[in-house]
Amino acid sequence: MSKTDKILNLTSNKTKRTTLMFNPELWELFKKACEDDKTKPTPMIEKWVLKYLDEKNMLQ
Repeated sequence: MSKTDKILNLTSNKTKRTTLMFNPELWELFKKACEDDKTKPTPMIEKWVLKYLDEKNMLQ
């Protein structure tokens, strides 16, 4: 499977729900920044997770 196919599969099969704990002020600032960028928190967090996995060579 190519790296692109793997990423597409990982971003389309969303069945795991998780809870994250944030300082409320930090979360509100993050949500506002996402709104300003016309995105939502979940895709931003997902992008960071994929970037981290790529840096660790786990998407090969």
